[in-house]
Amino acid sequence: MALQKSEAGKQFFSCGLEQPAGSFRFSEDALVLANAAAALPLPEDSAVCDLGTGCGVAAFAVLMQHPGWVAAGLEKEPELAAAAERNAVRLDLASRFCSVRGDAAEESALRLLRSSLESLRGEQGKSGGPLFDAVMCNPPWKMANRGRVSPGYLRRSALFGTDDTYRIFFSAADRLLKNRAVLIAVAGAERTADMLAALPDRLNPELLTFCLTRGGTDAEWVILLARKNGRAQLKVSMQMQQDSAFRPE
Repeated sequence: MALQKSEAGKQFFSCGLEQPAGSFRFSEDALVLANAAAALPLPEDSAVCDLGTGCGVAAFAVLMQHPGWVAAGLEKEPELAAAAERNAVRLDLASRFCSVRGDAAEESALRLLRSSLESLRGEQGKSGGPLFDAVMCNPPWKMANRGRVSPGYLRRSALFGTDDTYRIFFSAADRLLKNRAVLIAVAGAERTADMLAALPDRLNPELLTFCLTRGGTDAEWVILLARKNGRAQLKVSMQMQQDSAFRPE
């Protein structure tokens, strides 16, 4: 299978990124997610899970800002999971990142994620494998029955979800998180109510950040932070997205 380097990837990652031909080229929402995850006040040896990691962009951006963190990415498309593995080698992150092939709706995939973290951390003997300090995700948030549909399968898979997409991703996060650990997710701002409605009982929403772009009047994205077994009241904030996307030096 032929692979192509992403032009956007070259802008943010000096050695370039590989993404399968015909797949969705990552856009700024992946970097918005990475910035939000990297800003979390987590311990220096934290473990992060990236659900729907694609070619690994958001996970890599987080790891490049936190040398002590490790990350495991779940991706159901074999071509993208393989690209993430190659990108980890290209970025010298292979010792801190593991790409797992599987679907967030499958219990077997969640077990593999925990096992991969066990391997990354060298932790043995925990029932089912260790849990994560944070789960991040950028689920397909466009609805398949609305708007223009991409002709390519990989692009459709990355962009368009179903009524169950958020429930599947957030339920998986609930299963993977430590007690009091956090889920952080990004989507188009118009999907805010759907995201909140899909949260499992144990994931308490603590913060919604609406992201505006230059010259825009409406929020383009929303970042959701929810804490497992949290009790804090929900807060809402606004953020202007100007030149805040992650750019490694």
